[in-house]
Amino acid sequence: MPKYRNSLNVDPNSNDPMISRRSFLALMGVGACLVGGGMMFGASTLGFLYPNAMKIPPSVFAIGRPEEVLSRDGKVFVPKQKAFVETNSGKVRVQTAVCTHLGCTVNMVETGYACPCHGSTYDIHGKNTGGPAPLPLVYYTVFLAASGELMVDKNKTTLDWEAAWFSLT
Repeated sequence: MPKYRNSLNVDPNSNDPMISRRSFLALMGVGACLVGGGMMFGASTLGFLYPNAMKIPPSVFAIGRPEEVLSRDGKVFVPKQKAFVETNSGKVRVQTAVCTHLGCTVNMVETGYACPCHGSTYDIHGKNTGGPAPLPLVYYTVFLAASGELMVDKNKTTLDWEAAWFSLT
């Protein structure tokens, strides 16, 4: 039987480096901390190197072929783009559905639009009529692309509801 419990060397004259249970557990704890710190450093380095691109929808989007879009009359909500597409007698215009107060999506009501978040109201042309909304709802520019589709540019806006109409003629 060895003299010390942790020693496997049975030769008493040998310089056996004995390690206690407490020292072994302390070394394991320090090792685990070092490995964890190294992993956190590596992950943060990789996160820094990864491009920080925002995942937002493009500012120009298609609403369809002119034959399809202009053939129906009425107002349709496009949820992905948060916009209302309104067609009337062969003309089309697109209006934002984003409240100018805090960016909630407005709902269509009989008198125009209403924001469900904070109670802003707009008339049928998007002019703010009540609530905390500071600005009216804007209209986006509609144009015919080279591909033959009707495109909407969210970067080009107007507040004139008559000038916002687009027709092929």
